[in-house]
Amino acid sequence: MAKAFAKKHGTVMRITDRQLSAAFEIGSLHALLRFYESQGYQLEPRNLNDKGEYRYLTSPAGNPSNFSWVEAVGPDGEFEIRQQVRVQSHTNEDIAFTPDIVVLIKGAVVEDSKREEYASGKRPFYRVRNSSVVAAHECKSMNPFPELMVSFIGMLVSAHEWYPDGERFKYTHDAGHLGPTLFVGGTARNLHLRMISAMQKAYCMNIICGLHEGTWSLTDAKNRLLLAGPVDATTAVTEDDLPF
Repeated sequence: MAKAFAKKHGTVMRITDRQLSAAFEIGSLHALLRFYESQGYQLEPRNLNDKGEYRYLTSPAGNPSNFSWVEAVGPDGEFEIRQQVRVQSHTNEDIAFTPDIVVLIKGAVVEDSKREEYASGKRPFYRVRNSSVVAAHECKSMNPFPELMVSFIGMLVSAHEWYPDGERFKYTHDAGHLGPTLFVGGTARNLHLRMISAMQKAYCMNIICGLHEGTWSLTDAKNRLLLAGPVDATTAVTEDDLPF
C-alpha cells in the first residue's frame, strides 16, 4: 500500500517540497529587502512582466534576464538584488555555483555562452563574474547543524573576490549591506548558538536561525559591508580576470 501511494503521489509530494523551499527563499528575500530599507537604501523593482507583476526566480535553470530583480540605491552606490544568478569564482573559471540570493554591482553582465559540458551545449550557461558580487546569501529551510554552517564557508570564500581583506569593501557593524549570510529556518540550540557566534567573529559572515518562528528581522546581524570605491561591472568575464 505504501509503495502504491508513493508511486501515485510522489510527484505531488516532490513539488510541495520544492514549493516550500522556494517560499522560504522568497521570505528571506523580502526580509533582506526590509533590511536594505532600514539602512536607507531606495528600492525599485525592475524587469516586471507585462502585467506589472514581479517574477521570482527560484531555480538555477532559469534565464536571469526573464525574471525580476530589485535595484537598491544607497550612500555607497547602486546595486541589484537578484535570485539564482550563477557566480563564476575568481579562483578558477571551472568553479561556478548559484547562490539563492546575490547582491551585485548595478550593471553586472550576465554571460550566456554555451558549453558542451553543460546541457550538451543546448542551453546557455548563465553566470556573472565574481568581482561584481557584493554579497552572496544562502537559504536553508531546515534545522541548523554544524556541517551545514561550516559548508557556508566554501561559498563565502569562492563567491567573494574581496574576502577576506580586499580593498573594495570595508567591514562595518552598523551600516551598509548585510554581509554574506546563511538564512536558516530552524531554531538553533545552545551549542549551535556558541558555534554561530564563533563563526561570525572568525569569518565576518552572518548565520540567522529561527526564521520559521516568524522572527524575520535582520537587525541583529552585525557583519555588514560598505563599498569603498567605484567598480566597473560592465565588463564580461575574461581569462585575464582569473589568477590561473
